[in-house]
Amino acid sequence: MLHELADLCGAQSGALWVSGERAGLRLRAWHGLVDRKAMPERVDATLVQNKPWHAGATFLVPLIAQSEVVGLVQLSDPLTGRFPPELVTQASLLGEFAGSAVRQAIKVSTLQRQGLRDRETGAYTLSYFTDYAAKEIYKARRYARTFSVLTFSIDNLPQLRLRLGNEAARAAQRATLRALSQIIRDSDVVARATDQEFHALLPETDFFGALMFLRRALQAMHDEPEARALEQKVPFAMTGGASTFPRDGDDFDELLVRCKKRMDERRQSLHRQLKLEGQPFWDEVELLLGNSKSPRLPETTGEPSRRGRVADVLFDELQTEVARNLLREPNARGLIYVGVPELNVDVPIAMGLEGVDPTMAPRVYLLGRRGDLVTHPVITPVFVEGDDRLHRHEFLLWLGDGSAYALLQRRGRGVTWGFHSSDPTLVEGLVSALQTEYSLQPY
Repeated sequence: MLHELADLCGAQSGALWVSGERAGLRLRAWHGLVDRKAMPERVDATLVQNKPWHAGATFLVPLIAQSEVVGLVQLSDPLTGRFPPELVTQASLLGEFAGSAVRQAIKVSTLQRQGLRDRETGAYTLSYFTDYAAKEIYKARRYARTFSVLTFSIDNLPQLRLRLGNEAARAAQRATLRALSQIIRDSDVVARATDQEFHALLPETDFFGALMFLRRALQAMHDEPEARALEQKVPFAMTGGASTFPRDGDDFDELLVRCKKRMDERRQSLHRQLKLEGQPFWDEVELLLGNSKSPRLPETTGEPSRRGRVADVLFDELQTEVARNLLREPNARGLIYVGVPELNVDVPIAMGLEGVDPTMAPRVYLLGRRGDLVTHPVITPVFVEGDDRLHRHEFLLWLGDGSAYALLQRRGRGVTWGFHSSDPTLVEGLVSALQTEYSLQPY
């Protein structure tokens, strides 16, 4: 369309905006001497005149179909130096033909989407998702690539429907889809599996990437206005689980089974048992550490968590071991946070990673008062001044590709009291709370 109109009018440059799923006309094509950065991404269709018109070296041609503006062409840099008045009639006729073609294409595209998408939520249907996953598995097997599948469940949807009605349940489903749609890429696919569950497929995404997506999705859900409005009436219980091809399975069913297993682990996590979601970091630390007179931690069927007296050397030995693991697997992505009273060059993890390749994939943060450690090849120092809580406590948080660990400890007179856990959900929660507490980059 753009080239035909440019040829008709003798224009060397041009741009085309076309109606899409969202409001307004979206920039779809341009050529010639057009400055792409100076062109608006969207144009308000209500501001477009329904007849072609030109001003100086610019010629605007609307694409009209049944009195509706479905596109706009902007032409410039005429070969003759100006656009002659007689072009208005010719451009108007070609614009009407182009408008009819655009409208028909939009109608066909809409029918195709309706056949592939769930009517209530707008997510893709499970049949389309399964077919897409089969193609992704074929591609991943042939080219030795990876991808991840995630499942999200609105656990309390039946209770929400019972207390607030069907419309509230549909609002919860729409809010879930909107939250996911805010963070997915163009290549990602989201589908509605059941009344309560949604699936997401992320091409070219490893397990650590899937975990980061899961954290972002749950945060987006927490920030979604409609979900927050429902939360004020009935607690909104969202659970997610992730799996990755081929480490968790080599077919779609295996990946879904692994997702559901990890969702169950999240439901049984100590983090949920103690209702730590949304608590400040140091409140979580004090609750988990407790003291010798605190009641026993709730029993869970997931990963173990323990508290009690720990050896004074445990914290230093763990830092040294983490450094060894990072050197053995420098390409395994992960997040490590170590909190100490003072940042010095003799902190074990700093000594263990001295001279390491700066391109190492894991990201390591060391928090504490400013000492003689100012810079490091792979460690990011986070100077925290005047926080007595960090002076009294030490911690190590490790969130990696398929592994998680947390050690919290408080040194006393002759006794070091600690808490440690390999519960992935609990570690994720501690990491998120720590990032919020000290304004650290979340992902």
